[in-house]
Amino acid sequence: MGARMSYLEKTGLPALTVVIPVYNGENFLRETLESVLAQSYPAVEIIVVNDGSTDQTLFVANEFGDRIRVLDRENAGVSASRNAGISTASTDWVALVDHDDLWEKEHLANLARAIARNPEADVCYTGGRELIPDPVTGVFHPGELMPFPPEVELPRMLMERCAFIPSATALRRSAVLAAGGFDSRYVNLQDWELWLRLFHRGAKFIHTPEPTLLYRVHPASRTHKALQTLKHSVAVVEQHVLPHLSALERATRGRCIISRLEGEAAILLRQNGSPGALALMLRSIVRHPFHEPRRYKIAAHMLLRGYPKDAQRLLPPRDAQ
Repeated sequence: MGARMSYLEKTGLPALTVVIPVYNGENFLRETLESVLAQSYPAVEIIVVNDGSTDQTLFVANEFGDRIRVLDRENAGVSASRNAGISTASTDWVALVDHDDLWEKEHLANLARAIARNPEADVCYTGGRELIPDPVTGVFHPGELMPFPPEVELPRMLMERCAFIPSATALRRSAVLAAGGFDSRYVNLQDWELWLRLFHRGAKFIHTPEPTLLYRVHPASRTHKALQTLKHSVAVVEQHVLPHLSALERATRGRCIISRLEGEAAILLRQNGSPGALALMLRSIVRHPFHEPRRYKIAAHMLLRGYPKDAQRLLPPRDAQ
């Protein structure tokens, strides 16, 4: 670590620790670690937090020897793993990456340069690109750019959706710890919940648009978790968005936000052929009829195909009026 610190001092850029939470990640962890170790601007330390994996994750991590530091913990979820890594980091800036994502060679350099230009920043996020699996071979290839918004659009975007993902970020450790870290009560959308807490605490967000994150897309996981994601999305909106809106905004913009979330979940259910898609789309339309007209076309298509016949019975409980 001493040689790395000497190098970093010469560059004038902030030192970074990389934190990688992993649970049963033997299939992807090695490639992720190789992409982190190949950075043109090296991390001071790389911390892999093994969240009680039952596969060969720990074996893969230990293959890299003293180039990485492994925290081996009982299973407690991704939020607890990220918090553990951030808490033990030796630097005040921590770059996050999930065990199945990759970084281009200049990822950490771009983050460090952006932070050096904006010393008052608390969160820095990069641009990204999807990694899409080939339907035949299963091999992942770069796909579409991910539309992470610039800073000027971030205040509006954060109030409506998760604007960027953890693997795109470097976080000021002290700011995250002061805010309480990632909330383990959320099975997903923990990142959006933390970004909103930081935002409302006055944290400074900055963006470097170069698409140096490669985000691995797992379509099946996205569709299978549609209702769970909707539940947690609505909880985030109710806790961190609606209280910051006026009564009129809650009745208009607030309903529009939840309606959009319901519509997106309905589309994911439909793509997977899961029950409840039509009922959820109809609820989205009833909640707020005047945005995203394509919902009507999708609902009509499902009705014409009789999908599903028992839509009313499958209507999810009205938990977010």
